[in-house]
Amino acid sequence: MQAYTSPGRFLEDRRIILWCLGVVVAAGLILTGFFYNRNEIRIYADGKEIDLIMRGGTVADAIRKARLPVGENDIVEPPEQTVIKDDIKILITRRINVTVVADGKTVEELVPVGTVEQALKNLKIALNPGDQVIPELGKRISAGEIIEVFRFREESVTETVKIPFKVERRSDRSMEKGRTRIVREGREGLLQRTVKITLKNGKVISREVIAEKTLRTPVNKVVAIGTVNVKTVSRGGTIRFSRVLTVTATAYTHTGRRTAAGVYPYRGIVAVDPGVIPLGTKVYIDGYGYATAMDIGSAIRGNKIDVFMDTEKEARKWGRRSVRLYILEED
Repeated sequence: MQAYTSPGRFLEDRRIILWCLGVVVAAGLILTGFFYNRNEIRIYADGKEIDLIMRGGTVADAIRKARLPVGENDIVEPPEQTVIKDDIKILITRRINVTVVADGKTVEELVPVGTVEQALKNLKIALNPGDQVIPELGKRISAGEIIEVFRFREESVTETVKIPFKVERRSDRSMEKGRTRIVREGREGLLQRTVKITLKNGKVISREVIAEKTLRTPVNKVVAIGTVNVKTVSRGGTIRFSRVLTVTATAYTHTGRRTAAGVYPYRGIVAVDPGVIPLGTKVYIDGYGYATAMDIGSAIRGNKIDVFMDTEKEARKWGRRSVRLYILEED
């Protein structure tokens, strides 16, 4: 027996089939949107890579989802307000404060976290061969780091310097002891010198002579030194002396005051400069005779003496004259 389906029943079944097909198509479209409207995001931060999948939102949303902190000095590329539409790469660059001392200046700057060398490159501070950097270039910097750049430079200079002459002393048996005579004047020589100079931050820290050339040889000064220490004096006597001085001699007489030695003056006392002739020294003075240094005077300075006379007449007659004074050898 053949089954019979009424036209009404056929139409009802057709509506159900079409509704089911609609549900399937809608579900397909929803699933397609779910899988095809999402974005793959890669975030680079702190030396790491973080992958995310998001549908819409901004760069800031992606960073929050990755739970990454962003400081006020950090740089986010692209900017945080950028809307995510396609697959995107986000870079977070951390920046910290450092102090740089270079070329006579001290500055505080914000630089990306990295090595000392990278920090200097970011600040456009070029290094020359021989420069020294503290800390070393490969060190990873931290907040508050102090970076010092020391500039070292070498240069060569040529300079001319004087070569001092020496003094040759020759004994002369024709002169009295203590007297001298210049036989030949000396002359300085000249030396050309090449010097390598090392500078640190513009200041010389070392000098090294790398070449020398004599331009003029020095000529030594020759001085004759008297060796005669015996002199014949009046009445055929002789004296032995250690040295002889040429002095300017004046004369004085009684003043009623004691000498510097504490005695009243008498003939044979001479006033001297103690810095030249110590008090108590026995001397022989041409034209005066034997004397002892026992007094001083305000006007007696250097090679000056004042001989004592018994009378004012004798003092005036003596006047002022240049004489030889012999320092006697002690017995």
